[in-house]
This record gives sequence, C-alpha cells and structure tokens, in this order.
Amino acid sequence: MKMMVKTGGIILVSGLLLAGCGNQAKASTPKTAGQPQLTRLTKQVKNLYADSKYEMPAKQLSEAALTKANTQKDKVYKLRGDLSKAQQKAFKVDQQQLQAAKKIFSVQDTLNTELGDDQLLKDEGFKIQAFNNDFTYLQAHKAKFAATIKDKATLLDREVKAVALVKAATTGDPDQTKIDQARDAINAVNVKAFKDKYLPKLDDAIKNLPKDQQAEQAKKQAAAGDSQLAAAQTATSSSQTASSQPATTAAASSTANASAPQGQTSSNGGSNNSGSSSAQPSASKVLGVSFISQEAAGAPEGCEATSALEALHYKGHATGMSLASFLKTMPIAANGNPYQGFGGTPYAVVDGVYQSIFPSAFTPWVAGFGGASNISGSSLDGIISQIAAGNPVVAWVTLNYQGPQWHRYDWGNGIDNAHVVTVDGYNGDSMHIVDPENGTYWISKSAFNAAYSYMKFAVAIS
Repeated sequence: MKMMVKTGGIILVSGLLLAGCGNQAKASTPKTAGQPQLTRLTKQVKNLYADSKYEMPAKQLSEAALTKANTQKDKVYKLRGDLSKAQQKAFKVDQQQLQAAKKIFSVQDTLNTELGDDQLLKDEGFKIQAFNNDFTYLQAHKAKFAATIKDKATLLDREVKAVALVKAATTGDPDQTKIDQARDAINAVNVKAFKDKYLPKLDDAIKNLPKDQQAEQAKKQAAAGDSQLAAAQTATSSSQTASSQPATTAAASSTANASAPQGQTSSNGGSNNSGSSSAQPSASKVLGVSFISQEAAGAPEGCEATSALEALHYKGHATGMSLASFLKTMPIAANGNPYQGFGGTPYAVVDGVYQSIFPSAFTPWVAGFGGASNISGSSLDGIISQIAAGNPVVAWVTLNYQGPQWHRYDWGNGIDNAHVVTVDGYNGDSMHIVDPENGTYWISKSAFNAAYSYMKFAVAIS
C-alpha cells in the first residue's frame, strides 16, 4: 500500500522525495515540539497525587500547585497539533487528573472553611449545590478519596439544609409543620454546638403557636432531648397534656387514637371494642434497611430505583445486584408517562420530561425481583402496619418535605419536586427514613404525612 505524507510543500510517496514548486528538497523530521511541555505537565500532575494510580491527593496539594499545572496545561494545549496520537492520549489523561485534583482541593477547602474544627457551619448563606456537584463527581471518579470525606460532606449538607429549614420556621406566620421539619433537621445533624445554636431559635416560633400545638411541641422536644426548649414550653402546656406517662408514649397514644377508625384498633396498639387480643404494632420499630447512595452511582434522578434496591436487599432479594445493574432493568416510558415506566433517564436532568416512575409501573418491575405490593392510598397507619410486619415501604414524598410544586404534563399533573424514599421505622412521634439522597434520619410523623399525602403513592416490599 502506498503511503503519502504531506508536510508543507513536500510530498513523500513510497520513499521518493518530491519537491513542491519553489521548495528545496530536504529530509522529513518528526514533530516533537510539544513533547518537553507534555512531559513537564505529566510530572506536575503526578505531584498533585500521593500515589501512581491518582487515587489520593498529595499533602502538598495547593492552589499554587494547581495554578502552576493549569498554566502548563495551557501551554501544551497550544502545541497539541504537534503531538502524536499517543501523546494526545496522555495529554487527555493529564487534563482529567488535573480537573479531578481541582475538585479535590475545592471540597477540602470548603469543608475546612465552612465546618472547621468545631463542625459548625460558618456561613449561613452558603450555597451548597456546587460543593455537592463536586463531591458527586469525586464519588464517581475518586471513590477512595470521597469515602474519606463522606461523613464531613454529609454533615455539611445536613447543616445547610437544617439552617434553611430553621429560617423557614422562624419567618412568616407560625407553622407547626415547618417547626417539626426544622427540629428534625437539627437533631439529624447530631452536633452539640449546632443544636445549642439553632434549637433555641425555634423558641419564639413555638410561643406564637396555638396553646394546644405548644403542648404538642413540648412533648416532641422532650422526646428528642431538647431540654432547653422543653422546660420553657412545658410550663405553657395545657393541663390536659398527659403527665403520667412518658412523652413518647403519650404522643403515640394520641396519634393512634386520633387516626384510628371508630371502633377499630389503632396501628400503634391498644384494643378494639370487641376486646380482641390480636397482635398490634409495637410502640416503636426500626428494621435497619441499609443506605444506598444514588449520587455515588451517578444517578441524580434515580431515587425510585435506589429506594427499591435498598428495600429488596433488606428482604434478601437481588443481593448480587449493584444499583448500576439494577437501573438497567428499569422499564423506560418512551412517551415519558411515569404511569407506564420511567420518563427520561436517571443519569441526568432532561428538560421538559417528568423523570419518575409511578407505582403502576414500579410494582410489577420490582415484583420481578421479590415481593412488591402496591399499597398506594394507604394512611400513615397502613404504612406503619407494613413496617411492623417487617416490610419496608417505598414512599413518594416531596423533596425535603416541602410544599409541592405542581406542573401540568401531557399525561396529567405531576409534582416537580417529588422524591422517593424507603420508610423502615417508626416511634411515637416520628418515622425513620432511608433516603437515597440524604442518608438515614428521623422525620416527624406530621411532616412525613404531609409530604406523602400529596400523592399517597407507596409500595410495600416483602
């Protein structure tokens, strides 16, 4: 086969040198101008990491080192036309590792700046989305390093969300649900300095509630161990507050009696009018479903599948499947109708598409791996009964338990800020959640039920 290489006005054909008009014939030499610059860049990038596999950052990783490497990268970029295919491939690797090092430095710097040694959020106005995006990238590309900072990254995310909920609860008209959400978020942080700073901020909001709600808040604070506020609010509680039993038991009884149908046993215990001694759910129970991160799998829209796999694994089903492999089995609705399958893709946000799958399509899909029952329309007591029977429940709620953001689609109305979680526990006042986005936590029954009741979609896994 004849080989032709053209360089300027010189053409080499089968080893014969042909000079173009006006050009002096001379021997061809390989292009190597970019090689020294590439070698220098590769060395600088390697110095950003502590190992040859680019898994962990070097101790000397700094903004100055990143700037130096980035300047060198720009030099190589200008000479990229001089690089061979192998050199271009090496340059691409250098660029990727430099980009990852920048994200590593950014998340480290943010954690040190925003949390510090006392683990207390420094900037109440901190916008966490960029940080979460960088951390998600590192979970996918630098998993070993991401695992070392996961706890601090989770703490920062929870503190930012808790502060936002405190602001919502302490501004505007007093709202019991918002106060519940804020308290749950503060307690989920589980840092004493954070609790000491933000729990008292709910005091004035509670004092502006009606007296009966103040009494309920006092019980919830006592159950959660919020002694600073509980003492003050107990004094203002009505004399009807159950004082002869623990706050958690009293709350469980009042919740059960209020929600149980007339003449029937409540889901939290007790007996019906016929005196039946049939077994009833205990006052509290947590199944212990293991958390799976949808973000670690690079599936920011994959909460339905992740929650399903969490529950299936707990019941001993699909134990050999990773989230990535499980997502490949999810039915996709070509027309974007969530009643028929998942709309769009779980791996990226798609404008104009409702990216979810509803129980009508979700249940038969999950049932292919284990027991799944569509219990949509169930009351909170119905969900508790399933958990009492040992069955975690996948529930459709709103993101961060906020109010719904409705939008009209071709297939009907949908909540744009919907989210799906696994419910695996309960006590007198709260539900225990395994959230594929935010980890495990307790949320008040009133806050959970409000967010669940907009759609009342739920599937029990058995």
